[in-house]
Amino acid sequence: MIGEELAVSHMDTAILYEDCAFLPDWPGVPFGDGEGELIAGALRDKRAVLLAHHGQLCAGRSVEEATVLGVTIEHAAKLQLLARGAGAIRPIVPELGREARGWRSRPEQVALNFQYHARRVLRDGDDCLN
Repeated sequence: MIGEELAVSHMDTAILYEDCAFLPDWPGVPFGDGEGELIAGALRDKRAVLLAHHGQLCAGRSVEEATVLGVTIEHAAKLQLLARGAGAIRPIVPELGREARGWRSRPEQVALNFQYHARRVLRDGDDCLN
């Protein structure tokens, strides 16, 4: 809604470093395959895309990975808004961002992250399985 790409500048969101595309223009209500082709074109080789005036979409190698990416992009967007309220967002050193993305994208890290979120959902929303 503010027309900005996602700023990935925090360790907890580094799984999205250089891995979140941005689609700056919302094409309106989806009809046919046009919106899917537009989103796929924006996504290219990335696992996440931030869609202006719409939301986000994540694609992972598994349901667990896509879930972790989805939760993380929401968290990253909130952090971005909070940080902007305090001043300019300082970027991560690219080499360190890539290293952190690789570490946080490891299957065992994704599994631990997914399990954490699953436990929270099951604890806080006992009706989530109904």
